[in-house]
Amino acid sequence: MSRFAVRRLSCSLLCLSLLSSYCLAKDFGKVTGQKVAEGVYLFTTTPYGDAGLSGNSVAILSDEGVLVFDSNGTPETAATVLAEIRKLTDKPVRYLVNSHWHWDHWGGNQVYLAAFPGLQIITHEKTRELMLTVEPRWNEKGLKEDLPQFLDSFEKQIAAAKARNVPAERIKAAEERLAADRNFMAQKQSLHKTYPNVTFSGSMTLILGGREIQLLHAQAITTGDTYLYLPKEKVLVTGDILLSPYPFAIGGTYPAEWLGTLEKFAERAPAVILPGHGDAETNTDFLRGNIALFQDAIMQVKSAKAKGMTVDQTAEALAKQNSELAAKIGIKDAETADAFKAYFLDVFVKRAYRELESPLSDLPDGLPKQN
Repeated sequence: MSRFAVRRLSCSLLCLSLLSSYCLAKDFGKVTGQKVAEGVYLFTTTPYGDAGLSGNSVAILSDEGVLVFDSNGTPETAATVLAEIRKLTDKPVRYLVNSHWHWDHWGGNQVYLAAFPGLQIITHEKTRELMLTVEPRWNEKGLKEDLPQFLDSFEKQIAAAKARNVPAERIKAAEERLAADRNFMAQKQSLHKTYPNVTFSGSMTLILGGREIQLLHAQAITTGDTYLYLPKEKVLVTGDILLSPYPFAIGGTYPAEWLGTLEKFAERAPAVILPGHGDAETNTDFLRGNIALFQDAIMQVKSAKAKGMTVDQTAEALAKQNSELAAKIGIKDAETADAFKAYFLDVFVKRAYRELESPLSDLPDGLPKQN
């Protein structure tokens, strides 16, 4: 995911009036490691508060060194993951793979390069190009204006709540959340962007300690998606091509090819699937649910366009089916279904409609103009 996950009217404000478990959570940016196969470890990270998320990171160990897939959202998180890897092995990290240009997947590159100066940072050639050209335009306003303004407003709300004698536990929860938000902003504003120094165009195979590691390209959520497959272990590492609890379509997706990539994933019948966000999947049920969702949505878009419906009419028609479509991937609660609509369905439908008219641009929708 790329843009800030700032919930302007949700949990930050609710912390001042409600005692929900989400608002009281203290484990912002907490890293959890899990062994998912022999020598393969998944590291997940809780949200940084209201301000951002971190993509998953995967470590593949061998007696000749380590490959890390994605370096999380911030240097601080990457340093935590690296410390956990060091507990598992004394071998150096030789390769770092970046799945795509969204900043929550490569925010810790600098940590690995500083620790291992000979490190090869690998990604698809299109991803490196987008990191250099699109990512700054996509996130600059959020970092310089939107997030600081949001945090200043949040701080004023806390001060006003204190003046109204809001219970101390609610104030404490809000202040802890604000501190997590400010730490995230400081991390993002101070990090040194560290770009891949190795690129590929079609595919790349690495042999690390006798382990075959396939790096493959897809045009799905971005034009330069990189995913990883271990053929012997049947472990599939997808980046954000597959993620939980719902797909993320903001930022320039390719609906038909995205569906095709998911179908290719299913054909491999992987034993373990490691998504870009969320827990490991040990069967293909969630993957097949996503395939069914995509097939249904694309079919309905094609049908609507054939009937002469406009893109807005098509989006409105599918929005009325939001709950049913979200249920295809196991979403049952209203709050998650609303997020599914905002971050996936509305954008996906419009991209799928436009894809029927002409080839889609490599640039994401809504990209700010260059000054």
